[in-house]
Amino acid sequence: MIMFLSSFYGILDSKNRIAIPSSYRSTISISKEKIYVFKSLKYECLEVHLSSKINALIKTFDEEDFFSKKNDHFKAAILSELEEINIDKEGRFIVKEQLQKFSKLSKELIFIGKGNHFEIWEKKLGESHKKNSRAKFK
Repeated sequence: MIMFLSSFYGILDSKNRIAIPSSYRSTISISKEKIYVFKSLKYECLEVHLSSKINALIKTFDEEDFFSKKNDHFKAAILSELEEINIDKEGRFIVKEQLQKFSKLSKELIFIGKGNHFEIWEKKLGESHKKNSRAKFK
């Protein structure tokens, strides 16, 4: 099973590029899938998913009531803003301004592995999220 694990620090450079951590790049490479980024529906961060997860979500919603508002909201909230990530040879991708604003990304970042996907957070917000999650889990 392909998984994104652990946490890593990174930066948003002056050209609005983020370098994906090498272990995540390795996972992406092994999967041989496209990857997509979108604004999280739960937090002020970005979520990065493999195409297989996106396809599974679409299939789940398509198998349910086609005319439901829930399906329509899903498609509007996620699919309309989904962006394929193109990784350069140094493992970087460009983050559009609207994604930066939504997630409050500044120079310092944290990547948080969540198994089948990973999140990109502004460093202090991400560290706080990890701390709060651990406290709530106890």
